[in-house]
Parts: sequence; C-alpha cells; structure tokens
Amino acid sequence: MTIDAFENKATRLRQLALQAAAAAGADADTAEDIAQETMARLWQMRDDPRLYNPEGYATVIARHLALNQQRHKPPLPLDERQASTQTSPSPLEIIVQREDEQWLQERIRKLPPTQHAVLHMRQVEHRTSVQIAKILGIKEASVNTLLARARRQLLEEIRQYRNQGQ
Repeated sequence: MTIDAFENKATRLRQLALQAAAAAGADADTAEDIAQETMARLWQMRDDPRLYNPEGYATVIARHLALNQQRHKPPLPLDERQASTQTSPSPLEIIVQREDEQWLQERIRKLPPTQHAVLHMRQVEHRTSVQIAKILGIKEASVNTLLARARRQLLEEIRQYRNQGQ
C-alpha cells in the first residue's frame, strides 16, 4: 500500500480501531491509546503484501490489544472491606440515612436567608465567590464570611445531633 493510499484510509482505520477497542471493553482513554497503537502497527505493515484488507486488520489488532490489556490488569482483591461495601444497605440503614438527610435539609432551610443563599449558590450552583458577590451586590470578603458562618453553624448542629444519637 502506498503512503498516499494509507493516508486516505487512516481516518477510517482509526475509527474502526476505536470501535473495536470500545466493543472489547476499553474505556474512552484506553480506546484512544489502542487506536494509536493500532495505527502505528498498520503503518509498519503498510508495505506488507499480506495487508490486502487493512480494515479487517485494524479491527483485529485493536480487539487483541484491548483483550491483552484486560488480561494484564491486576485482579481485584476480595477482602472483607470490599465485600461489605459491595452489599446493599439494610432497610434500617436506608431509613436512618433518609432521616439524616431530612434533618440536614431542615437545618439548611433554617439558616439566615443570606447565608442560605450563599451556601446554595456555592454548593449547588457551583458559583465562585466573585460571581456570588456580583449577584448579591456585596463584597467578595462578605461572601466568604457568610459561607464560613453557614458552614460553621451547620457543623456545630451536626456535632450536637451526632452526640444526641450516641
């Protein structure tokens, strides 16, 4: 295959390699690496007369690279900690978790309005202090102070709540 012919087919071959790697279970980043390796190998084979079906070779090379990569991953250890984290929570744990979430939501709602607004914009809307300051028409330092006060108040209430439960 000539260099021009290879360059004309390169985009299609790379796409086939990506698809084959993904189909073999590779994640997006690994599939990209496999596609690059496949293209390098095809480039080395471009003068080989056996390369009469480059699309087929691209698919086979990529699939084999993906499978080899899967084989060389270290096995996941199954110790007691991992086994316990993989089990589903008990009904009691689900109820306790829901109660804790409801309690926390209630405490957040009871914050002073400005603290609540600042906390919501930072934690939920992921806004910066500069953005929050512009929206509320206050200084950036005030935003940081309000945020710290809201967090400190919630932390104290959480500590009290946890101590009551024990």
